Amino acid sequence: MKKLIASCLIALSLPVQAGPAGQIEVLHYWTLPSEIASLSLLKSELAKHGQRWKDFVVPGGGGESAYVVLQARAIAGDPPVAALMEGPIIQEWASLGFLASPYPPAREKQWDAVLPAAVRDAVKYKGRYVALPTDVHRINWMLVNPAPFDALKLPVPASWDDFFKVAPKLKTGGYIPLSLGKLDWQETTLFENLLLGLTDGAFYRKVFVEQNSAAINSARMVMVLERFRQLREYVSPGAGGTGKSPELAALRNGRAAMFIMGDWAKADLVLQGMAPGKTLRCLPAPGTDGYFIYGLDSFALFRAAEGENAAQAAFADVLMDPKLQSELARRKGAIPPRTDASLGGFDSCGIAAANAFRDAEKRGRLLPSMAHSMATSQQAREVFFRVLSYYFNHPEQSSQQAARQIDAALRALRS
Repeated sequence: MKKLIASCLIALSLPVQAGPAGQIEVLHYWTLPSEIASLSLLKSELAKHGQRWKDFVVPGGGGESAYVVLQARAIAGDPPVAALMEGPIIQEWASLGFLASPYPPAREKQWDAVLPAAVRDAVKYKGRYVALPTDVHRINWMLVNPAPFDALKLPVPASWDDFFKVAPKLKTGGYIPLSLGKLDWQETTLFENLLLGLTDGAFYRKVFVEQNSAAINSARMVMVLERFRQLREYVSPGAGGTGKSPELAALRNGRAAMFIMGDWAKADLVLQGMAPGKTLRCLPAPGTDGYFIYGLDSFALFRAAEGENAAQAAFADVLMDPKLQSELARRKGAIPPRTDASLGGFDSCGIAAANAFRDAEKRGRLLPSMAHSMATSQQAREVFFRVLSYYFNHPEQSSQQAARQIDAALRALRS
């Protein structure tokens, strides 16, 4: 964001370019089948309001490439009407004056009454809504194909100690114990689940939210890192199939027994024929029962060009409608942010996620995902990505060295 900060005063002095009437250009990075199905719903609902969705899609993981393109457009005075954003980056853009709060106070009070505090905090800046939340994902799901466990008469692990007892037997039996993709964000998603499952919520916050040096350099962190590397023996990155998501194919075809990932993966597996509660089980990642690591998709609105206020109003009407949120979340495998949105038609995994969210909220056990942009800045997130991926794939680096490298890089960001 440093380059953006240096350029924002120039950008804000430029006239914002208006798009064609009745058209809403939206930057996003939704490209999975379940995400495309959700986009089709948004487009059709906007059309009912006389607005046409114009895709500005920038593929790539958690949006890193999209944010680079968005920065260039914003600096040039030509931002889209809206952009998909997650976590603290919303407040960063708002603090630079790029985002709009075009909603009447009465409307915002209505949203306050039906949105959980964690959601409100993520999409507000100085008490005003600068983004519209659309769906909440649970990141600490372990997706299970029960066939390998049934074939070998093995229990599904509820703790990481259980996992390391069961995994060798699965491997000997010819199965991949834990499916894993090849990308750094997938490895880091696994790591944040492992860290929580081996420690607790307080330590999770110290490492990922507070970035506390003592915690990062502690014996506890070193233990988690060592366990993380031990997982390499039981994963086969990208194995099990061809196409964009071979890690999903490995679970679907029964070559892999488990997959730790957010519930968008569940939605895509369902589209590919797996049945929640039957051929697919959704369980908390080992050791994380009672916690809910969350990701939140939101669309931020940029300062309106002349004539775009009506389009922004229509966009808000569509995205914040409880019926729309319910259907969109169901298609994406998520749960709706609004507490008054119906869960009718949700599968067993979706109902379990909604119950887990409410329980974790009551018990103070909602945790923002670092791997999915909710816990920290994009720069700090990249530190975890780079160091953890290198450590996982290069056994010559010690756990102590990795911990020190994470801490040093994070301290350098703060200096």
